[in-house]
Amino acid sequence: MTDKPRIKCQWLEKDQILVNPDGQVLPCCYLANSNFLNKIDITQGDAWQKHDVLLEYTANKEDYNLNHKTMDEILLSDWFNIDLPKSWESYETLPTPCWTFCDGFQKDNETE
Repeated sequence: MTDKPRIKCQWLEKDQILVNPDGQVLPCCYLANSNFLNKIDITQGDAWQKHDVLLEYTANKEDYNLNHKTMDEILLSDWFNIDLPKSWESYETLPTPCWTFCDGFQKDNETE
């Protein structure tokens, strides 16, 4: 493993996001699914309990909900444009779903 993740976000590259039925906007299905699991059982999707960037999202979740903000306000927010991408700079701050599904180094070096 390299010291720095090489995140290749499939959803970002395709200009896609995920909107839950409750209006919550999340960057991808990987973060959305782990968020949903964590709401049901905190031992599931535990990335939402331990990664600062995800704790920040949770603490301000109304700022990323279409019932409270416009899509433009959400997508232009610091969390989507600065905080989340900054979390990709180190394995110490990288949310587990990003590490698992979007780390280019990991994908390039998987053995079959």
